[in-house]
Amino acid sequence: MRKYRFLVIAVIFCAMPLMALAQDLLVYYVVGNVTYAPNGSNVPLTMNTRIAPSVVINIPADCRVELLDVSSGKRYILVASGKGSVSSLSKNTSNSITDVSQQYIQYVLTQMGNQELTALKQHSQDCEQAADLLKSIEERESDESSFADIFNDFRNDIHKEFEEFRRKNNEEYAEFVRKIWKQFKSAPALPKPKDDFIKPVVYQEPEGQPTTDKWKLLEKVENFAKKIFKLNKDDQEKIKGKNRPKPATPAKAKEENKPAIQLGADTKKDLGDQPIQEVAIPESQEKFATMPFTFFGTQLSVRIDESRRLYLSKVTPDNVADLILKQLSTKYYDNTIVDCLALRDKYQLCDWAYLLMLRALSDTFCGKDTKESALLTGYIYCQSGYKVRFGTDTKKENLYLLVGSRHFIYGKMPWILDGDYYYPVDEKTPSLLSICEAAYPQEQKLSLFIPTAPNFTEVWGEEREIASKRYPDVKVRVKTNQNLLKFYDTYPSSRIGDDFTTRWVMYANTPLQEDIKNQIYPDLKKALEGKSDVEKVDRLLNFVQTGLEYGYDDVVWGADRAFFAEETLNYPLCDCEDRSILFTRLVRDLVGLKCALIYYPGHLASAVHFKDDKEIGGVRYMLDNEPYVVCDATYIGASVGMQMPDCNDATLIAIE
Repeated sequence: MRKYRFLVIAVIFCAMPLMALAQDLLVYYVVGNVTYAPNGSNVPLTMNTRIAPSVVINIPADCRVELLDVSSGKRYILVASGKGSVSSLSKNTSNSITDVSQQYIQYVLTQMGNQELTALKQHSQDCEQAADLLKSIEERESDESSFADIFNDFRNDIHKEFEEFRRKNNEEYAEFVRKIWKQFKSAPALPKPKDDFIKPVVYQEPEGQPTTDKWKLLEKVENFAKKIFKLNKDDQEKIKGKNRPKPATPAKAKEENKPAIQLGADTKKDLGDQPIQEVAIPESQEKFATMPFTFFGTQLSVRIDESRRLYLSKVTPDNVADLILKQLSTKYYDNTIVDCLALRDKYQLCDWAYLLMLRALSDTFCGKDTKESALLTGYIYCQSGYKVRFGTDTKKENLYLLVGSRHFIYGKMPWILDGDYYYPVDEKTPSLLSICEAAYPQEQKLSLFIPTAPNFTEVWGEEREIASKRYPDVKVRVKTNQNLLKFYDTYPSSRIGDDFTTRWVMYANTPLQEDIKNQIYPDLKKALEGKSDVEKVDRLLNFVQTGLEYGYDDVVWGADRAFFAEETLNYPLCDCEDRSILFTRLVRDLVGLKCALIYYPGHLASAVHFKDDKEIGGVRYMLDNEPYVVCDATYIGASVGMQMPDCNDATLIAIE
């Protein structure tokens, strides 16, 4: 027994160094003369050093050190000056500890094997000094006359006009950033309208009346809307995904005689078609070039140069301008912008989703909610064609990002600059900011329309059955992508102009995700097969009326919150606005008829334009000289043409 006891003790003692190693912190980014004393005397703390959390380090002013706990997936960012252990320094509110993914941990470990990166040992806080440190690597790359050089020379020859145009724009933009940042106070946040919603009404069947085709028995009643809202042509184009923001281009682009260049097995043509061109990466750096990040459960990656990390000490106009001009505007971030724009297209990201994706990327690269992250997010968004403004607090400690919006966002305080409304990306943005008013050529305000549902990695929720009570064959089984629902949960409620009834337009004009269509549309089409248009609409109406349970938003969510169609199919309760949005989506997709929303004070319903309504009775409203017949998804059991009692003063809202 004593023999085994000694064996156990020996195993524990042998394991102790391994346990300590597992708890070591990996130093992977250092700015300035940060020191520690591993053997009693102070030495510089450099990249790719491992230290225990209890080791005392000294961080002078305007320095920064980032460390990674590989075992726990924690990232330590220390920017406040001080001396002490990492554990004690991390308690300072200016420092931070955040979780990182296993993919990012593996990325950092791979970077530590990049000799050209780790040879730098640490980065200077001055951009010009950092450039000098990297010069030797660049000279070595150019001496190799590699394929990357040949490609880049070719790229430059055919793209000189744009490169000169962009260089001039970036220089002028940076110089504008150097000017005095003016102080502005935000306007109050626009409160979301609160309606005292009418309770759902159950239609009482008169005795002796047929349970189907009731629209034939209704008297035709033509009502007049108190108000009609229609989208302007520009908004109609935005809904279709046209005229999206894009990188600025010269007024006259060269089109003649664009040659092709052989890239391995592929041939790249028309390089001039893309405003920002990719830069070929030296072979020695290819395996280190791509950084992974996670965006609503979806694994993405971009090419980004680890040796060009951003560091912003104090937020001054000169410091911000230097980073824009001497680092961000160089060729080393071109691939990052190219990749981001490609991801926007590949994953069908609307303007809001693209902004959040850039923030996820920047938080991963620079640290969550850091001023460097705000700068990188804003720069790429700006270069992608969006209106961006930067601001700082009165102490000049943080950098904040504001984005221009076509639509008025509820619950977010705006800054009104030159008549445009700018909203903060960070919810903690103070109301008083010194703002840089520098504008970039051809910039556009973001649109909150969603032309196509984003294509996130599928994580399916529980399957549920939804069935019509009157027409039992109209039923579906459906499960929804939880990653998509998480994104929709971030979507800001907004309105178009001064009309609060337009706050449902964004939801009603958002297409249903293709995966959801593939689940429910075949069964619904089969149930509707051989029916007339009005019969199809009546079946879909009853499907929504009786297949879903009614519930008030303030009970479920604590506040009014409209649902996208996928959310109504997922959550157990929904109200009148959610039902109307889903119903009109189904009618447009499955029957091909035009729809409108009808707002009565305290209630939202819908109406359908039938191509032939001779036999259809009931209440109708005129829109563009065409009758739209009332269809109320909350008037339980009511047929096409029936308007809920006590619903007056209708506003008609046209949807695409």
